[in-house]
Amino acid sequence: MSPQPTRVAVCGAAGRMGQRLVQLVTACPELALSGAVDRHDSPFFGRDAGEMAGLGPLGVAVTDDFGPAAAAAEVYLDFSSPEGAGDRARAAASAGTAAVIGVTAIPEETVEVIRSAAATVPVVLAPNMSFGVNLMYRLAADAASVLGPDYEIEIVEAHHDRKKDAPSGTALALLDRLAAARGLDPASCAVFGRHGTPGARPRDEIGVHAVRGGEIVGAHTVLFAGPGEIMEITHRAQSRDALAGGAIRAALWIRGKGPGLYTFGDVIGLKG
Repeated sequence: MSPQPTRVAVCGAAGRMGQRLVQLVTACPELALSGAVDRHDSPFFGRDAGEMAGLGPLGVAVTDDFGPAAAAAEVYLDFSSPEGAGDRARAAASAGTAAVIGVTAIPEETVEVIRSAAATVPVVLAPNMSFGVNLMYRLAADAASVLGPDYEIEIVEAHHDRKKDAPSGTALALLDRLAAARGLDPASCAVFGRHGTPGARPRDEIGVHAVRGGEIVGAHTVLFAGPGEIMEITHRAQSRDALAGGAIRAALWIRGKGPGLYTFGDVIGLKG
């Protein structure tokens, strides 16, 4: 007998990423959509999640009540906002529901709440669930270590004009890894944009720059500027499927895992 599909609730279901997740969950025979959650003021509130996502009726209404949706699910996918992310993780842990969290710009105190929830249920927490970006983390850190301090580092990221946080969570994750590879403290070595007359650039500085405009899904470049040459590592997302597909992979992977806070590197077997 085939195992029953894993029941999945999508939080942030009315957003473009959320609607794509509803589509991909529905298309995956190993998953079943059991809940769709968004704000009460969403124009899709109360509507069928399948109709919202252009699929036809699925019998799952968009609700703003996360608790029952989490309790009815085995895994919830959270791509909504940082506000309330800790409360959602806490409620899911109480219900015994695993979590896949792709929310960015989460405050450190909320991360601690999520970490506490992960003592009870498995949680995948990752600002970017694209395969390419997670490989980029490793490649960039290796390059920073091998090239050494003679090669100065700049991070440039670009996203659409509706993205609320800057720099992106992916850029900050790159900063953490690059700083660690150089033995630097990311809090003190980072310079977020430049203006005025900042003077000569110190070598132990990592620049981080955010570009916003149009329909850019997401692009990240790490530039290493050294004596007589420049090396760049670039990742460009061509659609939201780069992230949504990773979230589906995480939802399938997390089934049966023990409590713990996992990265997307754990999901794809790529550590570091």
